Parts: sequence; C-alpha cells; structure tokens
Amino acid sequence: MNSKAIVSGAVILFVGNLLSSFLGLFREVLLAAQYGADVDMDSYLFANAVPSILLAFVTSVFLTGFIPLFIKARVHQSAEEASLMFSNTVNWFIVIILGIIGICYAFSSGLSAIFADNPAVHEKVEHLLWILLPGMLFFGLSYAQSTVLNSLNHFTLPALLSVLNNIVVIVFMVLFHQSMGIYSVAVGYVLGNVLQVVVQIPVVRKKGVRYRFYIRIKDEYLRKLLTMSLPIITLVLIDQTMVFASRYFSAYLDAGSASAINYANRILMLPVTLFGTAMVSATYPSAVQMWTENKRKEYNTIVSTGIKSLLLILIPIFFFCMLFATNIVQALLERGAFDEKATRMTSTVFLVLSAAIVIMPVRDFFNKLFFSRGQFKTPITYSLIYTAGFVTSCFILVPLIGYIGIAVSTIGSLTVSFAYLVLTYKRLNKGETIGIAFSYFMKIVLSAGVSSGLAYGLYWEVLRDLVPGKLGDLIVTVLAIGAGFALYFVLVKMLKVEEVNFVWNKLSAKFQPGRRRAAAEG
Repeated sequence: MNSKAIVSGAVILFVGNLLSSFLGLFREVLLAAQYGADVDMDSYLFANAVPSILLAFVTSVFLTGFIPLFIKARVHQSAEEASLMFSNTVNWFIVIILGIIGICYAFSSGLSAIFADNPAVHEKVEHLLWILLPGMLFFGLSYAQSTVLNSLNHFTLPALLSVLNNIVVIVFMVLFHQSMGIYSVAVGYVLGNVLQVVVQIPVVRKKGVRYRFYIRIKDEYLRKLLTMSLPIITLVLIDQTMVFASRYFSAYLDAGSASAINYANRILMLPVTLFGTAMVSATYPSAVQMWTENKRKEYNTIVSTGIKSLLLILIPIFFFCMLFATNIVQALLERGAFDEKATRMTSTVFLVLSAAIVIMPVRDFFNKLFFSRGQFKTPITYSLIYTAGFVTSCFILVPLIGYIGIAVSTIGSLTVSFAYLVLTYKRLNKGETIGIAFSYFMKIVLSAGVSSGLAYGLYWEVLRDLVPGKLGDLIVTVLAIGAGFALYFVLVKMLKVEEVNFVWNKLSAKFQPGRRRAAAEG
C-alpha cells in the first residue's frame, strides 16, 4: 500500500469514527431520555451481553487471522482463489453461527435467568434476546465484508457502517418508541446490521470478490487461520469474561445499576477514542518501523515521547472529568426519563472510572508494542490479572457498596494490571528506557491540578449563577472548562514541557489531511 492510500485511508477511517462516536453519543442521549437508568435499559444491556461476547470472537478471528491469509492468497495465487477462501470462511461462519443461535434459542430461558432476579425482568430479557440473536449473523457477515474491503484499500463504506447502524437505531427509537418501547432499539439494531450487509454486497463484487456456495473443511488455510487466531481469541475470552462478570454483578443490584455503568463508560470512551486512540495510532507505526530497522535509540525516543504526549493530553482531561463529572452527565443525559437519581448514579461511576482516561490509551500502546514484537504472553497475563482482580474485588465490594463496587473494582484491577504491564516491559527491555522523569510527571499533574481547580472554583463562585436554567449551566460549564484548559497549556508552556509541540503536530496531522499527507511523504 502506498503512502497516499495509507493517508487517505487513515483520514477516512478517522472521520468515520468521529461521526460514529458523535452519533453514538446522540443515540445514548435518546436512550437516556426515553428509558433513563431503569429496568428497560438494564434488560436491553443484559440481553445484548451474550451476542456481544460471541461477536467479539468473530471480529478477532477475521481481523487477526483471516485478512493476512486473504491478502497472501490474492497476491501469491489469484483473485479467484482469494474469493474461494472468502466464500469458504463465510459459509463456515454461517453454519457455526446458526448452530450457536439455535442453541441460544433453545436455552434462552436459562441464559436470561442469569441476569434476572424476578419473572418480569426475566421475560423482558428473554424476549429481547430472541430479537437480538439474529443480529449476530448479519453483524458477522458485515464485519467479514468490511475487513475484506479494507484489505483492498476501500475504506469509505466500512468507515460509515457504524454511522448507518446508529441512524437506523435512532430512527426506530423515534418512530416506534411509543408503540414498541425498548424493543424498538433491538429491532433497529438488527435491521441496521442487515442493511450493512446489503449495502456492501455490490461494492465487494465490484472489487473482484465473488461469493460462492463453496464449503470445505480440509482447506489448509483453515488450520492456519485457527493457529493465527488463537492468541487473540485467548485475550478476547479473558476480556469478555470480565464483561460478562460486570453484567452479572449489576443484574442483582438496584434497577438502573447496569445502565449507569454503561452510560458512564460511553462518556468515558469519547476522550479515550478521540485523543488517546488518535495519539497511539499516530505514534505506533513510527515505533514499529524503528524497531524493524533495528534503530533502538530512535525507537526508545518515539516510545518515550509517545507516552509523555499521552500523559500531557490525558491527565488534564482526567482532572476536569473528575471535578465536573456531575455537570458533564447532566449536560449530556439529564432529560426525559433520565432523572436526578440516574444522574447521581452515572456521575458517581464516571468520577470513579475517570482515571481510566489516562490508563487505557497508555495500556493499549504497550500492548501494541508487545504484539508487534511477537510477545503474546505478557498481554495475556495482563488480561488474566485484570479479570481475576476485577471478579475478586466485585465479590468483596459489591455486597458492601453496590454498583459503585463494580466501578472501584474496575479501576483498581485496571491499575494493578497496568503496573504489571509497565514493569514487565521494563524487565524485558533492560537496555531500553521509557524515559519519563518524575519531574516531568509532576509538572503535568501540577498544571492539570491548578488549572482544573481554578476552573472549578470559577464555575462555583462566579459563573454558576450568571445564567439561569439548564442551558445556562451548560454554557457556564463549557466556559469554565475552556478557560481551565487554556490556563493548563499556558502553565505547561511556562514549565517548558517540550512535548506540547509534538502533541500539536500529531493531533493536527490526524485532523488535517494535508498535514498528514506531508508527514507521510516526508
């Protein structure tokens, strides 16, 4: 793939992710307004747990195992051979997933009972599960199509699929909320997945990939596919165990507990995706290239600068989210069925989880570095520590402090497992330093603490009563946070934190196609 294709593809994917993130947020706002943090929303989340867990395995197999083999077949054999490989894989997927769906239907009552402690909730979860199960088939087919299109340098349609799905769900909620209730969300989700498959069929055919009714079990690539996918499948299994455990523990708490945790996580992922993921994806390729070319000094510099830059931009976001947690949740969600109780529950979870804004992107950066060097053991061990710590903590804390115990268990186990990841990286790379001085860390923390504290004081002592009403509160909150961030960047400049320029260049390259193209060609 040439640099022009890489640049245009990255920009298209970023724009698609950005649109999807904001539409997803709008969808969550509608969900909050119509269903709040109560039984209906909890039931939907519980019903969606089983399909989501199973689909995580499907996406990992297609992304990490199938695509490299598909590209190799297309390059070294022929487009027809690659099409047969695609057809065989898709047909086996259909057979397997239909079998799984059938088993889930047969045992739907038992599966629903895991998340329900009374007959009414049990029935609602089971009915939602019946609706959502076929979505696994169409989501898997859509994902197979989109990964193949990406491998053929076609990025536009795959990047817009989540946008399309969100639009369908939103339309169904608006049109059928009164008549169907929470079931409108489930039906909209499944139909959105069906539509994703349909719109990709002509594009896949145009790119030379022909579907055939071809199925064979003895094809050599199937063995290779399983071998290549095993490490990632192991990771997914561990991670999804934690997702399942989180839903299980919240199922036996007060109504709205699962919803509050879900809403808080949705808000949390906005800065993680827009800033953390952007920085990681902009820095990681350069690190891999330096490692491949055996330029260890340059590699260490890129890793060090990348982590410093993540801390520089994410630590202040953490401080502001922690202090303004209630304001943020009120501004985004408090309307309609999402009442003050729901705001209190969600903002409490968001406050506890806000440290993950810093930890998660840095963790992902380290995991990518381990994977790029073929060191799978460390990420797998990390996931085991994370999951085991979470489940153990939940057994202890949930009976004592309810849904807050799930949030505390999440951030506690995340912190401990992240510490293991960093220490292991340092142990396995004794000749390579991360290069983050304590003084640098303190400059960032001091600047973030002072600026966010002053912004919070400005909000409470000066701005809060200037403009009445919820809209007024939103305006003054934005003004206070904006002033705080401006002060933060003034402070880090005064303290001579050089990575400010690096962050600006990397993020502006992600947001500005022209600059990214110049950087790629340079």
